[in-house]
Amino acid sequence: MVEQGDIIQIENINDLALVISKNQYNESEKAILCPILKNSCGSTFEIEFTYNEQSYYVVCDSIKQIDLRPRHYSKKGTIPLNKLMYISDMIQAIIDYI
Repeated sequence: MVEQGDIIQIENINDLALVISKNQYNESEKAILCPILKNSCGSTFEIEFTYNEQSYYVVCDSIKQIDLRPRHYSKKGTIPLNKLMYISDMIQAIIDYI
């Protein structure tokens, strides 16, 4: 099972993904993800972080829900907690009420 904050590689998808959904949700074998890009696309909603001594960008306004059961994936690492909190705050700012 994936956990919140996991960086995963999904088979046949070039970009990495960040699991943003809570662990209780992930027990359903579904997960809510944000793509991780190697290059900035200039969005206001990108969060930069370093992974394996290289800069990557989490795209917070490109959220996807996927069913992991039919997919092969591998865990590549975990994002630092302070970055995960910032990403969560950014997503909440996008969908927050009033």
